[in-house]
Amino acid sequence: MRFENRLVLSAMAGINNADFCRKQKAALVVLGGFNADRKAIDAAEKAVRRGRKEFLFGIDGIEEEIRKLGKRKFAVNIRSSSLEGYLEAAEIVESYGGILEVNAHCRQPEFVEIGCGEWLLFHSEKLVEVVRRVSKIVPIFVKIRGGHELDYERLAKKLFDAGCLAIHLDAMIPGGGCDFLLIERIAKIGNVIGNNSFVDVESGEKIVRSGAKMASAARAVLKDENFFEKMLKSPLLSQPVEL
Repeated sequence: MRFENRLVLSAMAGINNADFCRKQKAALVVLGGFNADRKAIDAAEKAVRRGRKEFLFGIDGIEEEIRKLGKRKFAVNIRSSSLEGYLEAAEIVESYGGILEVNAHCRQPEFVEIGCGEWLLFHSEKLVEVVRRVSKIVPIFVKIRGGHELDYERLAKKLFDAGCLAIHLDAMIPGGGCDFLLIERIAKIGNVIGNNSFVDVESGEKIVRSGAKMASAARAVLKDENFFEKMLKSPLLSQPVEL
């Protein structure tokens, strides 16, 4: 799978719809996070009531956003409390030539308590099962969060063996900063999209030089609508890349 540059727009719940993603110059945009079953939608509604931004539609809304996106290389970040939700979303994403990104990253309690997001990090057998089943339908990424007392290399090997195309790694360090060593460690096992503290050319290049194939940004894009255009001035970040 070839991309015209090394830049990725990372998912942002309540923000990354088709209209927002179409404006970005990153080679890959990640729609969502979206919720693929009733329990996940209910969790999103609870999160909204306490002030968070979320998308409150289901499978039909996901397909509508994909259609609106147009001819862009895209992934769709999905949360679901059930395997069936991931499989249903996978069929839709595959029909439009996209990538499904399993959200094993979200740490909001409404989602964790129903078996979504970061819950999957600590129940890796469930996460591996989702990856194994979904990867038979559509190319698949897994978005995970660093900073935990986990054997990340062991987890990464399981995910890649199950069919994961790339791990989208939020290489957070508790208290702040990017764990470039964790990026390097996982990149020795398989494809990594590096995320965290990508705020300028220097930080993006450091993510790639640590072994990541691509670098993803989220909040930096909200602060500067021309963020990716500025990053494309980097010879390294503007390089084509294959996963």
